[in-house]
Amino acid sequence: MHISDGVLSSVVIGIGWAVALPALAISVRRLQTTQAGTYGVVAAAFFAGSTIHVPVGPFSMHLVLSGIAGLLLGWGALTVITVGLLLQALFIGFGGLIVLGVNVSVMALPGAIMGVLGRHWIKKVSPKRRPWVGSFVGGGTIVVSAILLYTTLSTTSTALMPLAKLVFLGHIPIALVEGVISFWLVHFLQKVKPSMLGV
Repeated sequence: MHISDGVLSSVVIGIGWAVALPALAISVRRLQTTQAGTYGVVAAAFFAGSTIHVPVGPFSMHLVLSGIAGLLLGWGALTVITVGLLLQALFIGFGGLIVLGVNVSVMALPGAIMGVLGRHWIKKVSPKRRPWVGSFVGGGTIVVSAILLYTTLSTTSTALMPLAKLVFLGHIPIALVEGVISFWLVHFLQKVKPSMLGV
């Protein structure tokens, strides 16, 4: 799902930064020092999950975990995922620095928004339904990110539309897997530490 430097037009890159910077400013202001340990664990999980690639046709897919990060951290997930994206670009060549704003807008922002909405939703439903909310957030975030990725690539050039379609379809299995992971994570956390879900 990472977009590399040299692929997108300057207009799309500019829009990505225009969206990412204000959202990141809001996220940074809402960080809490008492959750520093949780931020670190989620950042490490995001970084590690993105390094495990599974070949799917001409591409290699990987877990994104942005929806799960959003469920655990709310708006703080935006900052945590941004740090993860920056480290991936610097150390292992996933994505790029110039397009970091776009990658943040495509991957981190949907996770934070869906996570915030999911945390509110979880508070209003019964414990039996909470894992299903988690599943919807985990899988739904990947679908939203895949749609944004498709839009970003196809807006840059019509020649990229076939590639954009393949990338979108390739993320459907990822969405299903992350939906299952999110289901069991919420199921587990509401028994052992419901405060992590805001309950």
